Amino acid sequence: MTDLVFHEAADAFPLMDDGRLAELVEDIRQRGLVEPITLCDGRILDGRNRYRACLAAGVTPITRTYEGDPWAYAWSLNGQRRDIVAEQRYLIWKFCSEHSTVWQTAKQRLIDEANQKRSKATTDQHAVSKPWAGETMVEQQSVAPPEKQHPQATAKATVSQTNPGAVARGDKLAKERPDLAAQVRVGTLKPAEAHRQLRKDAVKDKAASLPLD
Repeated sequence: MTDLVFHEAADAFPLMDDGRLAELVEDIRQRGLVEPITLCDGRILDGRNRYRACLAAGVTPITRTYEGDPWAYAWSLNGQRRDIVAEQRYLIWKFCSEHSTVWQTAKQRLIDEANQKRSKATTDQHAVSKPWAGETMVEQQSVAPPEKQHPQATAKATVSQTNPGAVARGDKLAKERPDLAAQVRVGTLKPAEAHRQLRKDAVKDKAASLPLD
């Protein structure tokens, strides 16, 4: 059996715990591999746990190939996993979106469209003709500004299917301690523990900044 490695997009998500993996091993041992393992660029994009179970059960895995954007694909399949808490889900979405060419292209398109609308709203004027004393009076009227956009945190919460609180906490953690954010994302550290460490760091930094007597 050829050894396969995991795609980075698949590794954006946590692996199955030992108990659930043991159940999967037994199921594959009895029924075989029902759902093929998806490969992208020769690496496992979906099916890491099934692959591990196949190795343990002595079953040769069946594979298929995906040729699109691996990051968008991984999120679409696993973004709603029930074993993922909100802040962890947001950090996974953030990690995937920052690597996805599809999402980055779409994001840039939306930014460009928003900039064009703002520019048009401030510069575009139209003339309204009104009859007055046998002449035409031209009034310059500004185009009404576009509707107020949702706050960025709310928009992120919507697309990541979380909530603004999880977005704010996730962004703060990713900015100040990306190492802890990565651990939360893959499930080796709980969000509460990561933020507890963040607060300890803040207290330590504050104490270090105080002048010595």
